[in-house]
Amino acid sequence: MRRSMITFAALLFGFQVTLQAAIPRDVKLEVDNRLIPAYRTGNLETVIFSGALIANKISGSLIEEIDVYLDKQNIESLGAILARSRFTLLTQGQQLKPQATGKELILTVPYFQGQVQEMITGALRPTIMREGAKFPSALKEFEESLLKIHIYKNDLLNLDRTSLLAAQAVANALRTGNVKPVDRGRLSFNFLEAREQILAENKRRVEVELALRVARVRLAKRIIDETNDLQQQLLAVFAMDQDLKIINDFVEQQRQGLFQLIDEPDIDQINRTVKEAQQKAPRLFRDAERLFTGIHWWIRGRYGKGSVANGLLKGAYVKNNPAAGFALNMPRNRPVATDPFKNEASQGSPYVARRHENTWAWENGGISMKYEKTVKISAVSDYFY
Repeated sequence: MRRSMITFAALLFGFQVTLQAAIPRDVKLEVDNRLIPAYRTGNLETVIFSGALIANKISGSLIEEIDVYLDKQNIESLGAILARSRFTLLTQGQQLKPQATGKELILTVPYFQGQVQEMITGALRPTIMREGAKFPSALKEFEESLLKIHIYKNDLLNLDRTSLLAAQAVANALRTGNVKPVDRGRLSFNFLEAREQILAENKRRVEVELALRVARVRLAKRIIDETNDLQQQLLAVFAMDQDLKIINDFVEQQRQGLFQLIDEPDIDQINRTVKEAQQKAPRLFRDAERLFTGIHWWIRGRYGKGSVANGLLKGAYVKNNPAAGFALNMPRNRPVATDPFKNEASQGSPYVARRHENTWAWENGGISMKYEKTVKISAVSDYFY
């Protein structure tokens, strides 16, 4: 029995050695010295350059072996990191080199296809949008439902861009003859048809979100009129104020020709409801806006991750497009923060470091401070969810 185990272990060890040895030395060096470091530091241009170099050099089982090797480093497959890197930079308006070849598309298209099919099957759809779902009856439940719909909105926006970019890339590769006849079937997924389904799903999302916001305005008005609970009142007036802004924006877009297939809400009635509440409790509205705006920016600073340096920094593209610097990757489920002053052995939560504490330690954002003078610094923005 022991001899059998030793023989099995030797065979297994030999298989692993063979597996790793099957990756050509120059490819292995490229993966270790350029692809992995670039991926870990968020250098997406280098990820694309290195990944495309590897994808065009190898094929067949070698791709699978590289994916196994990357998985051992806790990194996604080569196709996944190439696809996400190209998509991220393309949505930032960057011109990418090299252009995706047929061999690369065979790796990346299945990743895009899998994401789109997740939406088509309804796997990403929030519970509140499913057949027979009941509307919330409390402010906290409304907030949770609207947050999930907001995240789903971003998912659909990204999938729409994904479908369009993938369709263009595949069409270009097929037109230029960069795909072997034997591989054409692997690029046959109809992204343009899938895009129609994404647009239809987004229409349904808008309808549900509007209905939720109109219902929340009514609930908020009842809370302001009927309760003396300060916390509930603050939540109610802030929700009402935000809903009014978003509903008004929607109606304005409708009047400019968008969302024509969606029924227009009774904006006059909603405006009257909010105006009555504002006249009844003007200070409550002012205090709620200050409180929740501060909370919002604190949450962005504490939990938001930039695109490079493990979330600490934004990409260089912000120099050319400052508005793109607003976007952050926010957690779907917010981690419970730990007290930094407690001496605990467990790892702090959330894992991402405090961006502003780290980056502002060595740069001043262009602000010049002078001693013995009072300097007032303020940030004003109406760009707020």
